[in-house]
Amino acid sequence: MSLDGLRAWIGIVERKLAIRTRVFLVLVAIALGGAAAGIYLGIDAQSNQVSESDVQALQTELTTRVEALETRLEGVEASEAPVPSPEPEPEEKGSEATKP
Repeated sequence: MSLDGLRAWIGIVERKLAIRTRVFLVLVAIALGGAAAGIYLGIDAQSNQVSESDVQALQTELTTRVEALETRLEGVEASEAPVPSPEPEPEEKGSEATKP
């Protein structure tokens, strides 16, 4: 083998190695970014989780509001009892025929 051939072969190997190194570094950067995002989202989700006492407080508040609304509606229904409307009188069949 000649020295020039070996130098050319080493040059090709170095170029391939440089490309592989760059690709590897980009993949490492993407993996680190994904891991950091996952850790952040995990911490954020843990700090924003709802506790059992929060759910019970909300349920109590909703029950209180519904009962207050039902009480209001019962008071409105009692004070504004519907007055029965008079039934329409049946019309005579012959009266329409005689009208001009």
